[in-house]
Amino acid sequence: MARSARTSRRVAAAIGVALLLVAAVALARPGGGHSFSGGFHGGGGSSGGGGGGVGALVEILVWLVLTHPKIGIPVVLVVVTVALVRKVGKSALKGWSTTTPAQVAQVQQVQQVQQAAAVPRSRLDQIRNVDPGFSVVLFEDFAYLLYATVLRSRATGTAAVAAYLAPDVAQMLPDQSLGDVRGIVIGAMKIVGFSGLGGATVDVELEIEANYVEALRAGGERRFYAVDRMLLQRASTAKSRPFARSRTLDCPNCGAALEAVRGTQCSYCGQNVGYGRFDWMVARFENMKREPRGPLLTSNVPEQGTELPTIADPGAGVRFSQIQQRDPSLTWDVLTARIAYVFGQLQAAWAGRDTARIRPFVSDNLFQSMVYWIDLYVQQQCRNVTENARILRIDLANVLPDAHYDSVTVRVFATGLDYTISDAGKVLSGSRSRPRTYSEYWTLIRGSSKKGPSRGDANCPNCGAPLEIGMSGNCEYCQVKVTSGEFDWVLSRIEQDEAYTG
Repeated sequence: MARSARTSRRVAAAIGVALLLVAAVALARPGGGHSFSGGFHGGGGSSGGGGGGVGALVEILVWLVLTHPKIGIPVVLVVVTVALVRKVGKSALKGWSTTTPAQVAQVQQVQQVQQAAAVPRSRLDQIRNVDPGFSVVLFEDFAYLLYATVLRSRATGTAAVAAYLAPDVAQMLPDQSLGDVRGIVIGAMKIVGFSGLGGATVDVELEIEANYVEALRAGGERRFYAVDRMLLQRASTAKSRPFARSRTLDCPNCGAALEAVRGTQCSYCGQNVGYGRFDWMVARFENMKREPRGPLLTSNVPEQGTELPTIADPGAGVRFSQIQQRDPSLTWDVLTARIAYVFGQLQAAWAGRDTARIRPFVSDNLFQSMVYWIDLYVQQQCRNVTENARILRIDLANVLPDAHYDSVTVRVFATGLDYTISDAGKVLSGSRSRPRTYSEYWTLIRGSSKKGPSRGDANCPNCGAPLEIGMSGNCEYCQVKVTSGEFDWVLSRIEQDEAYTG
């Protein structure tokens, strides 16, 4: 029995190493994507340690081929193919796209593993069965806010936000060496656990990739790339907060300012508001990976997954029709025209490093992410250009309507020249003559009460005035927050083929 267990572990280890090698190829995403583990056009984040690891892998693979050839031979073929793909990807623009059946199969295998390990966003919609006011869009915004609060509280202390932290989390977070944690930008957030409906608590576990800067009390600062797991938990009887409070931290019960909450006791409503009784709390926080990383902006890496079939939810078409019943002016042509307009604006803004031009069309969280990358390009005196970019096709992937928002995910296939150029005019990576074809999953949101056609011009969707948007996302004329999605479709998420799980 012990020998059998050891054998199983060795087989699993060999297969696991093979999958990790495949994943290392799939991490980098040019042509409009970002790798938070290394930067735009950056390489991986799963680079191996040294010769010892390779030797151990060879030993395991040889043993596997000799003792379990039916398993070992296919695994060896995968590892060899992946190694060749990685080598090709490093040579002058070879591997510009995944075009061979072997490469496509490898990316599909990684995608399937990721899908098995993740929970589709649409699963969270089940919370509406016990909480009709629940919104996936607002939940994710609140999760972003909690995550940033957790990171900052490592330097500022946890007393002010104790109502949102489990006691053991509040105890372990503070780090006396830190003066501040800033520049927090979330690159990806996926759901890796969801349970508890029908029980005492509802649990949602998130895996978050982020970059941030730690300022030390002793002086100096350091930039990190991190992968964290955050378990959010609330009582099954809790209900979502009103829309007006959905993006703030206050008393989880009555909405009084946090200053009124001492520990977990609110002096206004007199309730013990901690332990997830009224709202989500961070029940567990674990760091999975944390590495000092500088940005890598000028590497050539292959596309991953463009040739894979679109991951489409079977009920997406029906739910899109339901939105059309509420708003007959919403047609597929109208929506895709809006997407094409936003696409064009983003390409121009990105190449021009113009954050103000991006602002009207993206949510707060996506805007912060784009600002982060544009600032890095400015600092390194270069720019990424997607010249002559055009959309080839748009597929419907998913639709999630809720009490506050309609959310539509599409897969956008596009092509164009993609290169990085220095401010002095030198091409640092990519090609000024060879187009690159790629695809991404875009999620757009719009207020569920909104009706009428989308705008395809640079005017405010509320007052119609020329679109002048401040960094907060508010129209300079009517002062409404245009970028919340309450008035027209705005882009809230961009996910790469190899990362999207539904």
